[in-house]
Amino acid sequence: MIRRPRIIRSAIGVAALVALAGAAWIAQTGGAAPPLVALRATEFLYDPKQAMAHAGEIVFVVKNEGAIEHNFVLQDASRQKIAEIAVIEPRTSAEVRATLAPGTYAIICTLPGHRDAGMVASLVVAP
Repeated sequence: MIRRPRIIRSAIGVAALVALAGAAWIAQTGGAAPPLVALRATEFLYDPKQAMAHAGEIVFVVKNEGAIEHNFVLQDASRQKIAEIAVIEPRTSAEVRATLAPGTYAIICTLPGHRDAGMVASLVVAP
């Protein structure tokens, strides 16, 4: 029997756990990671102004490239909040997940004055 130092055995054990967790995730999700919708937030806009995705789980990654705080609110056609990132500090990124049906959604910054200044975008979700 080959005796390995304890640190190598620990590293092998961690690698095995990571591999098992990855295999379980692939089995649960069918192997596909949810699609990403990436947005840039600045004063006072989202880029792109219109994003597109397919129905299902979506990960929104919002990077605040502005000099002040922003937030991210996703609303459906009835203005019901579907997903939110309460605050995104300048020069940081944040993410949120949502499971969406086909339709058009509004993306807004609800901090005082931001929406009125034009900080809105839309998301079109195809079947």
